[in-house]
Amino acid sequence: MKNIKAVLLIVMTIAAGAASAQYMQEKPNVEYMFKIEAGYLHNVGNYGKPAAEPTTTDIQGTGYNLNMWEEAMGLNIINGINISQDFFLGGGLGYNFCAPMRPARFDKSSHMAVAFIDMDFRPVGDIWAPMVGARIGGSFLMNSNNYGNTISPYLEVYGGLNWFYDHALQQMDRNYHSLFVETGVLLVQGTIFIPVRVGWRW
Repeated sequence: MKNIKAVLLIVMTIAAGAASAQYMQEKPNVEYMFKIEAGYLHNVGNYGKPAAEPTTTDIQGTGYNLNMWEEAMGLNIINGINISQDFFLGGGLGYNFCAPMRPARFDKSSHMAVAFIDMDFRPVGDIWAPMVGARIGGSFLMNSNNYGNTISPYLEVYGGLNWFYDHALQQMDRNYHSLFVETGVLLVQGTIFIPVRVGWRW
């Protein structure tokens, strides 16, 4: 009987060790992640100095106050690393199409290219998980008006909700596939936007 107990104890110890090793392999500290998101940017106001006069040539770095009726639609593509499942750090590129929407005047549109560093935190212990994050970078506005092209800082803080639609294990080991929605405050080109986006991460 003692021999049987000893054998069972050895087998259980080996099985526990193998399961623990597998569990550690399933949870790397760092893993590649990709995000893509698109949405609507609602213009709520301007900040800083008004747009430069048309005769001014040195306006690099000042930004350009978009008119209050100019809204935007945008797309961001972000690559980075997932750290200990909950933290994300990456770099992104984006494009925003800006045009008057009240009424719609697409012939008066301008185009905004952005590059930024993206950071977010989202605990992945449940199927639904909250998310908070921030982005900092730069924006290049390709404008068709008299002010020409302008470069400005890009700063955003946001929050959202993730739905882990394809989780293999309840603890989300090595599975970060999710759909998400996010909103926040975006400061760019001397203009304040409220973005509302939907996205996909994997």
